[in-house]
Amino acid sequence: MIRAGMIVSGIVLTLMAGVSIWAGGQLPADNIPVHWNAQGVADRFSDRQEALYLLWLIPGMAALGAVVFAILPQIEPLQGNLFKSRKAYNAVWISTMILFLGIHGGIAYMMTRGSGADAQSNEFVRLVIAGTGILFIVLGNYLPKTRQNWFLGIRTPWTLSSEYTWEKTHRLAGRLFFATGFICLIGAFVLNGIALAFMVSGLAVSSALFCVGYSFFIYRKAPDKRVSPDYIV
Repeated sequence: MIRAGMIVSGIVLTLMAGVSIWAGGQLPADNIPVHWNAQGVADRFSDRQEALYLLWLIPGMAALGAVVFAILPQIEPLQGNLFKSRKAYNAVWISTMILFLGIHGGIAYMMTRGSGADAQSNEFVRLVIAGTGILFIVLGNYLPKTRQNWFLGIRTPWTLSSEYTWEKTHRLAGRLFFATGFICLIGAFVLNGIALAFMVSGLAVSSALFCVGYSFFIYRKAPDKRVSPDYIV
């Protein structure tokens, strides 16, 4: 089940290590941009030592993420269902790793450009938002194809207590997250500044919360809901 994710993770982590080694050799001694605001303007600078640490931080986070993705199927209580959702699981895993690679490559490139006007790039912010939008599109495409499990999808007490509720909720979630991703992908090249960040967080949180509420209302009339004798919905 995890073979494809492991292969892609290995490739991505190798590329990220290569980017860090290359960028580390290009860094100046100091005044290196290490943080950018929503407009793509560098707003914090550091010396070479801190910059090198940050260059390896994202690959470290990606490696940790890959380990978590690899371990979760082994501890999943509903392993059979997660296995049936393996295409969705691997798609989310692979998309996440590719997004890590894109962000890391962009940050490394911005660090090597130096300070001043060269440290500014609104295009970098747009590409990160667009990449996040693509991740949401992938998620939205695969969510309706998942089965009940504890680690992937809209996991509420109601979706985990009724297969009917799980299926209905994830059909809706697929549409919402696909639409969220599409809007983010378009908005990344239309909106500017802080509106970009609010667009992503606002749409993602709103979609997730709506799905949580929707799962409760679907569960109330679900024909297969599991409840204790003294519990009334």
